[in-house]
Amino acid sequence: MTSFLADVLVTAGKFEKIDLDEKISELQAQISKLKYDVKECIEDNYIEFLPKLKKDQSLIIEVQRLADEMNILQKRVQDQIKIELSGSTRELKALSNDLQKSSISLALSSRLMDITKYMQSAESYKKDKQYVEAAKTLQQMQELLEDPDTDIQYLEIFRALKNEYSTIYGTFLTDISILWQQYIYWEIVETESKNSCVTLSIKCDVDEMQNLVQALHHMDNLTNNLNKLSSKLMKHLINPIINCECSVYVTNEVSFSVQPLSPTKIPGYKSVMHNLTLLFRFMHQHLNVPIVDGQRFLSRLEVHLFKPFSDSLINQCISHTIPSSSVELQNFGPVIQDISEFQNYLVEIEFISSDKIFLSDYIKNLDGLFIEKICQDFLGKARVIMKKDLHDSIRHKIQGPEKFPEDVLDDHNLKANRKLNENTFQLPPCQISKSVKEILDLVKEILDEACQSSDVCAVRLFYTSRNIFEMYTVLVPEHHKKFLETIPQQVALFHNNCMYLAHHLLVLTYQYKNKLPTVLLEHNVTYADQTLSLRSVGSEYFLGHMRYQRDVIIEILRESGLSTLGQVPELPLSTEKAIRQCIRQLELLKTVWLNVLPSKVYCRAIGCIMNSMIDELVTRVITVEDIPADVATELVTLFNMVKSRTPFIFPEPNTIQIHVKRWRKLSELVNVLGASLKEIDDRWADGKGPLAHEFTAAQVKQLIRALFQNTDRRSMLLASIK
Repeated sequence: MTSFLADVLVTAGKFEKIDLDEKISELQAQISKLKYDVKECIEDNYIEFLPKLKKDQSLIIEVQRLADEMNILQKRVQDQIKIELSGSTRELKALSNDLQKSSISLALSSRLMDITKYMQSAESYKKDKQYVEAAKTLQQMQELLEDPDTDIQYLEIFRALKNEYSTIYGTFLTDISILWQQYIYWEIVETESKNSCVTLSIKCDVDEMQNLVQALHHMDNLTNNLNKLSSKLMKHLINPIINCECSVYVTNEVSFSVQPLSPTKIPGYKSVMHNLTLLFRFMHQHLNVPIVDGQRFLSRLEVHLFKPFSDSLINQCISHTIPSSSVELQNFGPVIQDISEFQNYLVEIEFISSDKIFLSDYIKNLDGLFIEKICQDFLGKARVIMKKDLHDSIRHKIQGPEKFPEDVLDDHNLKANRKLNENTFQLPPCQISKSVKEILDLVKEILDEACQSSDVCAVRLFYTSRNIFEMYTVLVPEHHKKFLETIPQQVALFHNNCMYLAHHLLVLTYQYKNKLPTVLLEHNVTYADQTLSLRSVGSEYFLGHMRYQRDVIIEILRESGLSTLGQVPELPLSTEKAIRQCIRQLELLKTVWLNVLPSKVYCRAIGCIMNSMIDELVTRVITVEDIPADVATELVTLFNMVKSRTPFIFPEPNTIQIHVKRWRKLSELVNVLGASLKEIDDRWADGKGPLAHEFTAAQVKQLIRALFQNTDRRSMLLASIK
């Protein structure tokens, strides 16, 4: 019985293998025919572009039928392999391999037909305006074409399929991009005032917008369009609303318009937030459609719009609301409430999330913003003042003497005598720029504010006041550089300004010592170090201009006839002209300096320049080897003109000898040029006379040799001068 059963099973197995062999051979033949039909269909549709829709449908049905039959045969082969597992033969393996090859061919054919179906479906969805389904279908088709697990890319027809897909994809993307521009329509109209009126119109209903936005998302093109939209929103709507006074209105609930009224007028924060609320409400009503996975339009737009929007709103609007005085700081509560309400609305419409409350984060450090704001405002005011014209001046007069408390005990309980001369800490009368007075008043305003502020604010304010003086020494010379190099009056005023500030810095700290918060006592509350800087800068520029004026006069003299003295029998006319020009230059300086500089400073400055001129005149004469008598007479006339006119350049002509150290030297030179040998001998007086006080023995001998011929009398005089 057992042997019979085994024979039956073996015989059944052989019949099963024979049947499988026949079935697989038949199936291979059908698959080969199907492959040819699919190839022909694909070529007709995508190479020759001939529509054969009915044949396509029959092929799809045939593919499905063969696939089902293939699955049945595979199951039978697997079952047979399991039965004959212990002694499988080569026939079963061969059948299995043939079946696998047929399966691969069938899978490729199936994919080709799927691609055909997706192409047809995409076109159909597009015609029916089902843009989301069309986008999803193209996405599925792309996945099939780019699937690395298949060998479809090795088919000859693959390139044609790829090109056809690209064409369909590009056309569809262009169409929905154009539709985006039609739905979200921008219109810019130039008005008579040359202020463009910009209108944003939504020309579709919410369902159409949702259909388009989701299609763009599936086409991976929504990000690009949102980026462009955010740029336009910032340029045409948000920035105008924030930066200038605008008229904002909604027309028929589908058009939002912004028209600047006064581009130079900065709007109040309430107006800005009201208009921005209208804008976001408009976008929320028409654009905030769902996209995917609970994400909505505004939350996607936030990725592109948040940074420029928040920066512009804070820097151009909210920062202007920060208090600039202690009184404003106490009344800042309503402003904070208005800002919070606007921010809460942005969270409510899901434009920002609750963890991006940027306005609250900005104003939470109100004290820091307050002190930063007022310090920047003070520095800004100082900068504006420093750029004002220096020649717009006023007269500084001597103030009453500084009053100091008497009978004050010092740190060692010793009585300090504070009685000082009335002229102590007094700046002499002079002209100063109005701007420098404004600078000092501004610094006093800063110190007054510091007296009413918290410890942290007081320290910042004090160092801000110091920064203003440091700024003055740098900004004013740079901004007024051209005038300081060429205009004597401007240089004199700048010199006085520096001395004026330096003078007040010596007592400014003392005036506020008992008013400032005690915390400042722990810091170096002084301006004394800046006094030296201001004096140094003022003196540097004034001395530099004095050197310039001196060089001008010296250059005039060097180009005069004095350079040829001793080489010609008479002086050229240019000599007198040059000397007169030098005197006029000094008189010009008197005109612009006398009533500007303090009297002593003016006398020292003019005296210094005149000393240089006299030195040049004297040097030109005493170095000449031969001076004809007529030339000597002309020199006496010219030098007497100098002596007669230049004393009146000083406020008190009789004091010229005090300010011009070389004045006596010029007088002695004039005497020598017109004197006899006897008179020269008398003025030399064995080295004790007035001539000996101004000239050395060698210089006197040089003058005698140049003026007088060689005689016994001259030789005796030369021998006596030692």
